[in-house]
Amino acid sequence: MRRKILIVLLALGTIGGFAAGFAHLGCRMHGRHDAFERHVAQLCVDAARNAPAPR
Repeated sequence: MRRKILIVLLALGTIGGFAAGFAHLGCRMHGRHDAFERHVAQLCVDAARNAPAPR
């Protein structure tokens, strides 16, 4: 009986740990994605400003 309870608690802890880890990755993903979009937008603006004038 005691062994089964221990196994269940360890299994729940493992599942909870993985769930928390994936949730953390999901939250950080949005921040990195937004930062990358800002970086690309800045590169495009810089390229447009430095482009030669059309003839």
